[in-house]
This record gives sequence, structure tokens and C-alpha cells, in this order.
Amino acid sequence: MEKHFLSNFVSGKSQFVAKPWYNPHGDCIIYRTVDEEVIAERIDEILTIYHSAISEKPIGFQIKGVGAIVRRLGLAGVEVECEERDKEIMHVSLIAILLAAYESGPKTIGRRMAYTGAFEFSPRQTSLQISPVTF
Repeated sequence: MEKHFLSNFVSGKSQFVAKPWYNPHGDCIIYRTVDEEVIAERIDEILTIYHSAISEKPIGFQIKGVGAIVRRLGLAGVEVECEERDKEIMHVSLIAILLAAYESGPKTIGRRMAYTGAFEFSPRQTSLQISPVTF
């Protein structure tokens, strides 16, 4: 493999950790299983699947509009793994958000296959801290 042009300026071991994270500025959840270049495939207005630029296999996803999903569902929809404080949701279940995202759109074969793929490589039992969402 070719040496990266900035490799002389970076020392130490890679700090990549394969875990989902919530981006409060974009109100989205981003998850990648490996640290490599991606090709983004937009499935719908909520889900984007990331494919490896090397192998073209799915290696992650992005879920947009997390706050709107949580507000639409309320606590009953995310109570699988949800923590609230003073009527503000602080932690939500990644699986509950993925399910809600799928349910909000048309039930086409392409969407079903893409969401199934996201479920298959998403981490199990993951709760994410999010910016407070008042319901």
C-alpha cells in the first residue's frame, strides 16, 4: 500500500474507535466500522449508507434529523434505552432511532434492504448521548 503523504507528520497509533457518535451541529448520528475512505449512498432524506471506497462493502451510516425523530416518537418510542432529565432526553437507543427512521418513509424494497444492512452492522445495545431534546 502506498505511504500517505502526511505520514511523516503523524506519530503514534491510530485513535479510530468504531462507535456511533451524535453530531449536535448536524443533528445526526454517524457510525463507521473502519477508518477508510467512503462512498456515500443516500437512501432517503434520513439515511445515508457509507460504502468502502476500497471494497465497496457497507461500512457505516448516517441518520439525519435525530431530534425530530425523538420528538415525533416521544419517550414511549425510545424507552428501550432512554434517559431523561427534567423532561429533556439525554440518551437514546441507536436501534430505536433506526427503526423510527425506517417507519417514517415509504416501504420500498430498496429502502428495506438499505435499512436491513444498517441494522446488521450497527453495534448492539448502544445508547448515544444527544443534545437535550425537549418533548
